[in-house]
Amino acid sequence: MTVTRMPSTMLAAAGSTRAGSGYERYFRGALDQLHGERRYRVFADIERISGRFPTAKWRQPDGKTAEITVWCSNDYLGMGQHKEVVAALTETAARCGVGAGGTRNIAGNTSPLVDLERELADLHGKEAGLVFTSGYVSNQAGISTIAKLIPDCLILSDAFNHNSMIEGVRHSGCAKKIFRHNDLQHLEDLLREAGDRPKLI
Repeated sequence: MTVTRMPSTMLAAAGSTRAGSGYERYFRGALDQLHGERRYRVFADIERISGRFPTAKWRQPDGKTAEITVWCSNDYLGMGQHKEVVAALTETAARCGVGAGGTRNIAGNTSPLVDLERELADLHGKEAGLVFTSGYVSNQAGISTIAKLIPDCLILSDAFNHNSMIEGVRHSGCAKKIFRHNDLQHLEDLLREAGDRPKLI
């Protein structure tokens, strides 16, 4: 068996990390910068109260709790607390268990998810549907995949697009042009400049 010796520079770095310096100072510096720019996030610890949408319990940092109204949820209609939705989820969990156990490639498609995708496709009059774990992931994966399939595709993106869309554009590897937010004239100028090449807006 061949034993490869770790370079002395790596040993020194590893040792300094254990000592509280070295790499750790980079991470500490990044955190300090986030705090300095007031961009460090502390997420609210909340427990939604079923049947009382949009009310929730907020567990405060000091250990106290308070009832709050959550107006920023994407569950606009409170369907996550609808009796039929909760009953269907409970019945399915009792029948199938919880968790996929892996990606579709590894563990296969979960039948209730396949049924949901078919239902959504039928609702929207499409051939098929595909459910993602979040809107962020759907934008990121959808934009990058579609753009990659179009040869010489040019992506035209609004300057204020959500980060999920920006990441989709970045992962596509395609050329891009940014137009000023909601500025249709600027977009039209870029479209004319691009000529006949394929485009995705």
